[in-house]
Amino acid sequence: MNNSEFITVIEDVVSTSAIEDTINNLKSPLGRKADENLVKQSAWFNSLSDSDKDMVKSIISDAVNESAFGFLCVLDGVRSISESGSTNNLKLTHGNTLLNDPEKEYLHDLYKNV
Repeated sequence: MNNSEFITVIEDVVSTSAIEDTINNLKSPLGRKADENLVKQSAWFNSLSDSDKDMVKSIISDAVNESAFGFLCVLDGVRSISESGSTNNLKLTHGNTLLNDPEKEYLHDLYKNV
């Protein structure tokens, strides 16, 4: 797997799944004894007009994608997680392949291009 393939998988398995799962939970919370807060959110969501539901779905999508993008920025070392602001020096490998190779295109740039 190379860095481009990794981003395609992340888009599908992480981002798209998170968006779909969140929307499905809003439509109909899972479980016989769903969390009270989720039940309230669901009742509110289901009371919205179709255009308002579409707006909420768009906001959820934006939030998930910004979160994934930010995490990839951390992996790429362009957004620091250390207190000193120094480089993260994180290495992401799949098998023997370095996926966040600083000599290649950044993961967060690839994500935005998916």
